[in-house]
Amino acid sequence: MTQTQEIHQKLHKLLDLPKCNDNNYTRQPINEELRKEIYDEQKTLCWLCKCKTTIPMTHHIQPDKESTKDNLVMLCPLCHQWVHWMLKKYLGYRGTATKW
Repeated sequence: MTQTQEIHQKLHKLLDLPKCNDNNYTRQPINEELRKEIYDEQKTLCWLCKCKTTIPMTHHIQPDKESTKDNLVMLCPLCHQWVHWMLKKYLGYRGTATKW
């Protein structure tokens, strides 16, 4: 699989959500131990673009679901902002992306 195909597949996973009809949902807090586990596992590489990041940001794959290891990935700031912009523009989810 090429890098472009891999990114396309990952974007599909991040953006394959139903349209948000109620953006009053509550994002679940992320346990610091879980953040560290994800950070250590991904070795400071952005899950989407694979760049090395010094400012890792933990992202909920499904924004309105629980904070579990299966629903979280680490993104670089650029990818994190871009994914939130896409979620807001096309699916109606809140567009805020907060820091790690």
